[in-house]
Amino acid sequence: MRAALSIFALAGVSALPAIAAPGLALADDDGYCDHVQGVASAESAILVAPEIFGQFGRVEQPSSSTLPAADPGGLRFIGGLRWKLSGIYEGVATRGRADADCRRHRAFDQVRSETLYRALEARAKVIEGALPEAEKLLAQSTADLEARRSTVQDATATRLRVEELRRLAMETRAAMRALPAPGSGDPAGALSAFQRADDDIERHDAKLRRARAVDLGLRVGVDQFLDRSAADTSSPYFAVVSLGVNLGLLWQGSGNARAAAGRRKLVRSGRDAISASSTAALIETTAQRAADTAALEADLARQVETLSRVGGDDSKRYRQIVWFDWIKVRAEHAYHAAHLAALKQVAGS
Repeated sequence: MRAALSIFALAGVSALPAIAAPGLALADDDGYCDHVQGVASAESAILVAPEIFGQFGRVEQPSSSTLPAADPGGLRFIGGLRWKLSGIYEGVATRGRADADCRRHRAFDQVRSETLYRALEARAKVIEGALPEAEKLLAQSTADLEARRSTVQDATATRLRVEELRRLAMETRAAMRALPAPGSGDPAGALSAFQRADDDIERHDAKLRRARAVDLGLRVGVDQFLDRSAADTSSPYFAVVSLGVNLGLLWQGSGNARAAAGRRKLVRSGRDAISASSTAALIETTAQRAADTAALEADLARQVETLSRVGGDDSKRYRQIVWFDWIKVRAEHAYHAAHLAALKQVAGS
């Protein structure tokens, strides 16, 4: 499965409403493994099981294959079991492919979901930790307005800034609920696990392509003329092993090798959603964003500290403006720092 929702789409942290959209909601167990393994189980059940066959009636048969005294057009019953022995191999390969597909999906969830979940969680902690102070500022602003120590415009501006923090906290939590919570397993090396599982899928696909070129079967049953005379003592039972090989099997190896190499190249080249190159590029971009927001956060923190030591109503109002900006930048820095740490852990760096 090439998942349409790539890690790059989920890395767009500014589009929180899109991340929280109901269409992206995933549970811890989203049912994908149940689906692919259930389909494989149903298909392999048909592939590995024998088939019951039967014929009854005036079955035509060449006269050369009957006894001289037998009527080649008499009532005849043919029945038994037909078992495609090569189907056992196909059934095992089908189940193996489903298991590899499930492992790849789980590894993809670790790369795609866990990294983003941890980043959103870090952002939520900063915003929610600042909300009590923001509520105090709002209460103070309201009191100043009632005491005619501030204007309606200043009080409205404070209310809007507090409301923005509340909205960011709500949207961040909604985005977290739309993602699977981090699992208990170690996410380190999930990218390599994804690539190994993808290689296993291609290997089982190649097995299935080879199996279609071979037809090894076993037929056992009864072939009885119902109106044959009692003097006929020939055994009605039969057992036949048949083997058919499509000669295209001789030229299939190069195609399978090319398919495996191409798929491996795609997963590692940067064109795939979570290839090694793409993940490395995302780590580099996230590291730069973490550094930029860290520098901006430090600058705003100094301004807040400086304004706290300056008296006057104008300085007080300006400090509030800078404080709200500082909280938002702190939240973004926490997001990028946590995202970077999670990506490095998943990539095995």
